[in-house]
Amino acid sequence: MIYLKEVFNFGDFDTVVCGGGFSGFAAAYSAAREGLKTLIIERGSCLGGVGTAGLVNHILGQRRFREGKLINSIKGIFCELEKRLLDRGHAIDSTTLDPYRNPHGWYESLASGLIFDNEYMKALLEEMLSEKNVAILYYTDIVDVIKNEDRITHIIIHNKDGLQSVSANTFIDATGDGDICNYAGVPFDLGDNNNGLAAASLEMHVDGVDKKALEEYMYSTEDLRFRNIIKELKEKGIWKYPYEIFISVNLCDDDVFFINTIRQVGINGIRTKSLTKGTIDGRKENLELLEIMKKHFPGFENAKIRQIAPVIGIRETRRIRGEYTLTVQDLIDSVVFPDSIAVSSYGWDLPHPKHPSLQPSDNVQRRSPYTHIPYRCLLPIGVTNLIMAGRCISCEREVLGPIRVMGPCLAMGEAAGIAAKIAPKGNFKKVNIAELQYKIQQYGGITFME
Repeated sequence: MIYLKEVFNFGDFDTVVCGGGFSGFAAAYSAAREGLKTLIIERGSCLGGVGTAGLVNHILGQRRFREGKLINSIKGIFCELEKRLLDRGHAIDSTTLDPYRNPHGWYESLASGLIFDNEYMKALLEEMLSEKNVAILYYTDIVDVIKNEDRITHIIIHNKDGLQSVSANTFIDATGDGDICNYAGVPFDLGDNNNGLAAASLEMHVDGVDKKALEEYMYSTEDLRFRNIIKELKEKGIWKYPYEIFISVNLCDDDVFFINTIRQVGINGIRTKSLTKGTIDGRKENLELLEIMKKHFPGFENAKIRQIAPVIGIRETRRIRGEYTLTVQDLIDSVVFPDSIAVSSYGWDLPHPKHPSLQPSDNVQRRSPYTHIPYRCLLPIGVTNLIMAGRCISCEREVLGPIRVMGPCLAMGEAAGIAAKIAPKGNFKKVNIAELQYKIQQYGGITFME
């Protein structure tokens, strides 16, 4: 137990956002936009989480093609981000793409995503928070919380300055792993069958790709993920990996591709030893993969590594138990909740933890492609002034596929930040849902889809 008298007080805030990924960014931006004195704490050195530090420069889940047209299910802060990036030439305009023939995802579901420049995104996120006077604290771990009955009074942080306390009226857990909820004693479910293991990915970017040669192969053979080539390589003993598909996404420059291929099985995202091993193995595997690409994959003969991500991409860890648990049956029935605060248009994408080319829910039919996210899923049980945003919210494991990607994470963060303003006496469980939905819509957000 850490006692307040033992640590220095860093400061007092209206709300503290824990975690600087897209959920945390949106939460901090929307809270400060509401006039709250806001602090965001991030253990790394940039905002954007796996989208920037993890090199996944591809926002998904915010729209889909319907009858040949792009239809947004998420707007609000996402659209503000997109407009600024497009105005400055640092993203690909999805509305200009052919959904059936493009290298920015190859498949229609991925062609609807937003491709962005990594370094400009980092700078833009900081710029937007600075405009709202959000205090940003990097290189800082959150190591504990202090509670008074059902309220968190302080979080305990650690950095080069030592142990410090931070107090606030409300706290937002955007850590992805539900760390703050865990410190507060909220029960959770973990990974696959509570063993914590998942398919993780250390991503890489390569340049020097012959885009025309790659496209020619893709569309002449319809082998969009190189399954045929990989099958031959497996038979020859060259391909020794547990996955059987190759995923490439063209970024902002014609010859630069994001390689979202390796799937590292058996990684536990809340165990440092496992994360360390995954990172070391991932670097080695990416280097091996590049050599195979150069020898056997059309268009990659002269490819070179531009960067391997410094942060491993984790798809699932804790799912915190909340006031409501979003279920697979809810998605099958396409339930529209009265307290819906965000709508994802993404699919069932959550790889099997041991057979990562397999999507177990792919054949599960749904009445609608839209996943409505109820506000109650963001409310951890047993704590009143803490709210969640991101992939740690209360849901069944398979539901993570549609909600864990960056589009819905931005929307959940935006809702959490607004809720911090209107929560009576900091009690998120007492928020007036109609008022919250109205405010989301006033900022251009979407809470319901047909």
